[in-house]
Amino acid sequence: MSAKESNPISCFEAEKVMEKALDIGEAMLCSGAEILRVEDTIMRICLAYGDGIVDVFTILSLIILSWHTTDDKNYTQTRRIYSYSTNLKKLEELNALSRYICEEKPSCDFIEEQVERIMYEKDTKKTGSAVLLFGNVLGAAGFAVFFGGMLRDGIAAGIAAVFLYLWMNFYQKHSSNRVMFTLLTSFVAGFICILMVRLGIGVNQDKVMIGIIMLLIPGINMMNSLRDMICGDIITGMLKLAESLMVAVAIAGGFALAIILAGFLAIPFVG
Repeated sequence: MSAKESNPISCFEAEKVMEKALDIGEAMLCSGAEILRVEDTIMRICLAYGDGIVDVFTILSLIILSWHTTDDKNYTQTRRIYSYSTNLKKLEELNALSRYICEEKPSCDFIEEQVERIMYEKDTKKTGSAVLLFGNVLGAAGFAVFFGGMLRDGIAAGIAAVFLYLWMNFYQKHSSNRVMFTLLTSFVAGFICILMVRLGIGVNQDKVMIGIIMLLIPGINMMNSLRDMICGDIITGMLKLAESLMVAVAIAGGFALAIILAGFLAIPFVG
């Protein structure tokens, strides 16, 4: 009999370990981790603290963890996921933390502190916001010029990207429906692009819009959905693909509404 089997974990310890394992799994899923990585991480953390049979089921919106411990007791916990995004820096830190947990088996308080530090650290948020804003401006301007626009179109797309970032940073906190959020954001982005051209900053309205649209297209989610299906997670892959297609339709609808409204208002050109 191994050392772990001779000293089975108590009910309180098992539930506490499961809670912290779910915390890390939720943080990884919210940071853009693939399903296999989330399930494997949760399973390894639980088995690092005790033996038994661990089963994990994960989809985009839910994690179910079941643990049959060596003292012949069954525990089950679930975690509802309401939103997720892609943050590879956080994901890398969470991966490193999970490996440290499996090797060193620290206290649950330590795990809680580290997860909160990774997910909510103020300095990281400030740095990440500045980098994200710069990336949005550079991406929008670069794509506008790449697809045949003039330098003025790139400048207009860059300015529109700043307004789009400020809008998303404010409104995303108050929205839980990703499709409706994308529809409204696309409408605002399209209207800003039209204004940039009508004010004489940009020249080609379609090129400015292309630069902004490239910031909204859910390309990563589409690729992740194919990867999940190839890896055997058919349900999760289909959910991601369906959501990505709905978001793509919302983007097209939002820009179409902006063009229709601008034509209805007959906003004049400047210059």
